[in-house]
Amino acid sequence: MKYTKTFIFLTILVSILLAGCASMASSSPSEVTQAEVAVTQAEVEIAVATEEPVQTEAGGAWEVVFQREVEQPVRMAAFFNEAFGVTGGATGAGKAHRTDDGGATWTMAEDSGGCIYGVEIVDDQLVWACGRITGASFSTPGGVRMSADGARSWGPKTSYQPKPDLCQLSFLDTQTGWVANVGKLSLTTDGGETWTELTLPGSLAKIAAISLLAPSEGYVLDYDGNLYITVDGGESWSTQTIGLEKLGELKLVPPSDLASTAMRFFDAEHGVVVLSLIGGGESKVLALRTADGGQTWQEENVPAAIGVPYLTRDGQFLTLYGLLDSDVTVLRYLGE
Repeated sequence: MKYTKTFIFLTILVSILLAGCASMASSSPSEVTQAEVAVTQAEVEIAVATEEPVQTEAGGAWEVVFQREVEQPVRMAAFFNEAFGVTGGATGAGKAHRTDDGGATWTMAEDSGGCIYGVEIVDDQLVWACGRITGASFSTPGGVRMSADGARSWGPKTSYQPKPDLCQLSFLDTQTGWVANVGKLSLTTDGGETWTELTLPGSLAKIAAISLLAPSEGYVLDYDGNLYITVDGGESWSTQTIGLEKLGELKLVPPSDLASTAMRFFDAEHGVVVLSLIGGGESKVLALRTADGGQTWQEENVPAAIGVPYLTRDGQFLTLYGLLDSDVTVLRYLGE
């Protein structure tokens, strides 16, 4: 496949996203301004394929299930299996949308919040979302909210107050979960009524991904490729690395309000990280898998164009919302 170099802002649709998610008069305008500046300065060189970038056959340990264009605004798309998926995006038009037919048709949940930054699917009924508290383009409450009926309807907002930026979620059930937002990591064990901010290591760079394994055990990955592990609810942290330095010129897509990394740990030894990477005139999606708690990692090529990744809790399905187009690609893991 031949590649040509082009310059592209990581604000693909971000000018629309920020305008559509502009705060109401009661919100702080400085938050939007700071977010806009941080994102629009992240100009990077990306290799764009001159041919179709997504292969349809199995590539290593992953195979493409389907690739579809979506019409609604999307920041994150998350599929639980081949059929059930949820998207969230900018403005009131980006309220939670659900599908039961692999993205052939979508239904918007009118009572969800708009301007959604993060989605987490626990099972085929339990879904969490995180978005702006209020917005000029929607009147239903945002923030961190839960659906118990497969994103058809949404409960009241929790007490968490997210800022307008990437909002990463990792939930175990209706009660217990982590939220990472603007450099802070918070835990709830009562369904969002109360939150405890965890003390993060001083060496931690910007958070790239999180994975909660148990109420007191979880993983935080930063943009430098450092993996921080706690087994005591954040009282202490140990450190591993995923070895980003071994990838040469390839680097994580720079931080913005769009995720470039997804991570799941299935037990203390086994986990997987999916990375959208750019650099050296190429772009690629790479999965890294560990079977020894992060001491060593095995590379798996993912046959898809770079995008915003979402991994199911069991690691069997990967969703990518394209950074270079408006396609949703769903892949299935072929390993054990």
